[in-house]
Parts: sequence; structure tokens; C-alpha cells
Amino acid sequence: HLFILIMIQCIKTLRYETEPKQGDAFAYAVALGLGKIDPPSSASTALVLRSDIVLYSSLRRVADTIEPYQKQGVIYERRDTLREIVFNIEEFCPRSVWEKERSGAVRRGFKEAFIRNALPISREHIFREIKDILSYSRKEGKGKDIALISHSFRLKIMEGFIRSRGELEHIPERIHEYIFNDQKTYEFGKGFLVQTSELEELNL
Repeated sequence: HLFILIMIQCIKTLRYETEPKQGDAFAYAVALGLGKIDPPSSASTALVLRSDIVLYSSLRRVADTIEPYQKQGVIYERRDTLREIVFNIEEFCPRSVWEKERSGAVRRGFKEAFIRNALPISREHIFREIKDILSYSRKEGKGKDIALISHSFRLKIMEGFIRSRGELEHIPERIHEYIFNDQKTYEFGKGFLVQTSELEELNL
């Protein structure tokens, strides 16, 4: 028998409207960041997964690409702890800066707020949720492939926590190694792979 590495697929949601078709794009971006609006997916397909367990964000743009397409024999769980981390663009990015730099300004501001622990949800709370999901995945993933479907910033913090072997929790400045101002976090439907063996090194 070959030893099979069990993988956890961490995937960003499929496409959704990041700007309104009409109206104030900045106000829409602010409401989206705060989780005050929950737009549907604009993808015309399901998220294609080959996993035994699928844990997914309870936001509509994720649920839309999973719930109508569930396969028999696969365990699906909708989790609030995989929702996007809320942030208030207005607190770190005035309209004039956003209109000039868009996503780059949001990524920069998000990192600064994360380092200062000034996001609407505390860093402690974010890491508690991440550790809870990873601990569940490590325990339940014995001999099973798992998919975690979430959002840009939550996945980047999760990836940073795993790759830094937990250091990101105590040295938040290391977020700069994982989120870059001038670079998209992940494409829609893309993400990163984790071997369950990598989770053994974390104190979960």
C-alpha cells in the first residue's frame, strides 16, 4: 500500500459582484466589507470538488456554488467561522484613495488594521476561529480529503498561520509576507493546499 498524503484544499469563493451595476461603488464596497450586504454568486457553475468533507462559508456567494450541487456520500457543513473577516474600509481608506487605488488600498489598510488589532473582530477571535476549523480538519481528516471554501482575507490569514508555524498569531507584522498591496490574494476558485501533517506542528 502506498502512503497517501491527505490534503486539505483551501479555496476562495467563485465570482460574485464586487461592484454594483449602478450606483455608488465605494458605498457598495464599504457595505460588502462590513458584511451588511450578501451578494449572490455570479458564477454559472458549481465549485468542482473531489473531497470527502466540504466545510464552507455561510455567505450566499459561497453557498450558491455548493448547496444546489451536493453529491451523495460527501459530508457538507455550512460554517459561520469561514465567512469573510469583516472590515470597515472607511476607517483605513478614504474614498479619494480608494477611487485611485481600489483593491491595493484595501489590502494595505486591512493589513495595518490587522497589525494594530483594530478590525471589528479581534485578532484573538480570528485565530480562535481559524484554529477551531484546522483542529476539526486535522481530527476528522484522518484518511479523508477536506475542502474549506472561504474568502480572501480569512484564507490568507489561515495560510500565513500554517506556513509561519503559528508565528503569525504572535508576530502579526508577518502578514506582509502573505498579503501584498499590489497583488491579488487568490483568483476566484483558487487557493492553496495543506497536508494534514503540516497541522501536526501547530498547537491546535
